[in-house]
Amino acid sequence: MKLKKILKYTIITMLALVLVSILGLFIWSKTGTYPAGPVATNALESSQSVYVSQDGWIVFSPARETKAGLIFYPGGLVEPQAYAPVLHRIAQEGVLVVIIPMPFNLAIFDTGAANDVIAYYPSIETWFLAGHSLGGAAASIFADNNPSAIAGLALWDSYPPDSADLSDNDIPAISIFGTTNGVPNTDNFEQKQNLLPDTTTFGPIEGASHAQFGDYGPQKGDVTPSISLAQQHDRVSEFMLGFISRVLGPSKTG
Repeated sequence: MKLKKILKYTIITMLALVLVSILGLFIWSKTGTYPAGPVATNALESSQSVYVSQDGWIVFSPARETKAGLIFYPGGLVEPQAYAPVLHRIAQEGVLVVIIPMPFNLAIFDTGAANDVIAYYPSIETWFLAGHSLGGAAASIFADNNPSAIAGLALWDSYPPDSADLSDNDIPAISIFGTTNGVPNTDNFEQKQNLLPDTTTFGPIEGASHAQFGDYGPQKGDVTPSISLAQQHDRVSEFMLGFISRVLGPSKTG
């Protein structure tokens, strides 16, 4: 009887600790999240060429019919709406774009989330997956586990984790990153390039900062950018649209 009581109280204590940990993580993720800035908020408005909805996923639907889609994994502890400026521009060129809000604003907790989007839009024939920072690492894990699900992978100031070695994967990929005096700003960036496919395209942006891939204000530990938010968004958009166009071939977005 005494042993049963000990086991009972041990189980109750463990459950309580788990619940407290989950609650703590939830509170931390909400209070520590970088909110979307005014440029991003404006980009969430629908236009004649793009309809924007925020019912669960954040979806940018081009006005014209399309067969191409882009799924986006946000950076860690960044409000997903912060990436609207660049992604709205991509949708203007005829690509369906879906940002997936993640549990606790950490994409690593749902690396397979893209599968739900792909299943929901059967009319889309060609899918791309992109992610910023931790979102890029999570996107790499998805690409490693689902090699035939996407036609291209785009990493924004990010690289695959060691557990998702894509060096033997033939998926088209692009790595867009900020540099200062020609040197990547992200720690260990050059040492991790061997984890990418051999055919990866690299898109350095001189003067870019980590936070300006989206619009969520300064980020602790980031470099001070020497280009404006608008200039960085222009460069990221150019790299992304060029990459998508090359993979699809001419006139394949619509």
